[in-house]
Amino acid sequence: MAVQMKRIQKDIESINAFNASPGSGITRQTFSKEYQGAAAYVLDELKKIGAEISIGLGGNIRGRIPGSVAGGPAIMTGSHLDTVAHGGPFDGVAGVAAALEAARCLVEDRTPHRLPVDVVVFAEEEGSRFGRALLGSSIWTGKIAPDLLHLIADANGVNYAKAMAQAGLSIDDDCPLRSAGLKAMLEVHVEQGAVLEKKGCRIGVVEAIAGIRQFDVTIRGKANHAGATPMPDRLDALQTAARIIVAIDEMAVGSPNTVATVGRIGCEPDQINIIPGVVRFSLDVRDSDKSRLETATAGICRNIAEMCADRGVTCEIGELTHVEPVVLNDGIIQLLEKKTREKNAAPLRMISGAGHDAALVAALTPTGLIFVPSREGLSHCPEEFTRIEDVALGCDILLAAIVELAQ
Repeated sequence: MAVQMKRIQKDIESINAFNASPGSGITRQTFSKEYQGAAAYVLDELKKIGAEISIGLGGNIRGRIPGSVAGGPAIMTGSHLDTVAHGGPFDGVAGVAAALEAARCLVEDRTPHRLPVDVVVFAEEEGSRFGRALLGSSIWTGKIAPDLLHLIADANGVNYAKAMAQAGLSIDDDCPLRSAGLKAMLEVHVEQGAVLEKKGCRIGVVEAIAGIRQFDVTIRGKANHAGATPMPDRLDALQTAARIIVAIDEMAVGSPNTVATVGRIGCEPDQINIIPGVVRFSLDVRDSDKSRLETATAGICRNIAEMCADRGVTCEIGELTHVEPVVLNDGIIQLLEKKTREKNAAPLRMISGAGHDAALVAALTPTGLIFVPSREGLSHCPEEFTRIEDVALGCDILLAAIVELAQ
């Protein structure tokens, strides 16, 4: 029983053919026509192996390979299809392809397994369309109530529920994920860093996933004429925001493992000869340690308020995403390490600074995360690259772990 590297490559290439930015990375927003095409490809492949298809809360996709014991808890595996704008071809997609190939091997080789195996595609992992990371898994795991989806909208004002309906995704399983229905969750993912490459390792086994706090920050000053307003009389929202953004960077640098990022910014009225009256920017803070994450977040928010008060402007800070740091299950970690050694590779225990849907599922069931190397640590950009040989090795380990867990 061995995975077929050519099929994995075909899956990745076929999924990435659905792309809104050809020649400039991969852009595939959740529920867009490109997303629909990629999802349809995965669903077709699942149907070919007789998987039982269902659409869960939040538009999450599940293809179940039944086990020999009816009603047993499932082994879940998969990742996501959505991307950041002009992103790379492997983030999320490699994990979907690995899960799909592992399921194919189970079926084709008629491998005995008592428990069902679920191939899943989580919706809106990146948060690129609706502004909230890990949104699909947050809905499926009960962190966000489904009846609030009409309040979560994209930049064009289309709410999540309407976008899902427009994509033709009709929920036929409205049950949230529960611990009783899960035996384990396993995910293959590209590292999105350079640790494995620098250490010459092909497989990382993740011990913990960093927590994430994401915010929308709005600074309100007063728009006025750029030539006629003396400098001492200005309430310049952009000048205040610039100082805050520099301070955020300096605060994060002072902590050993905390990272903080301002990735999106806009100002109004956005005219060359008008002092900016309103500035909005995003704030993303992460750390694998809960107390450090809370301390850093509180300090940054306090600093924002103080700097605004000093310059006579006001601020509003609205939280978008709150995911606690997660320590993954040691039994699953040891299992993945054992299966890695059986494939003649040396596992490296790691921390994931990036967020993953697995972090939310980990609150419900023992969870494991397998990393494969990213060339030069590049991710979320067109230059993102992982060797198919490494994805296939991750898939081999995934399959071996599934078989043992499902017995």
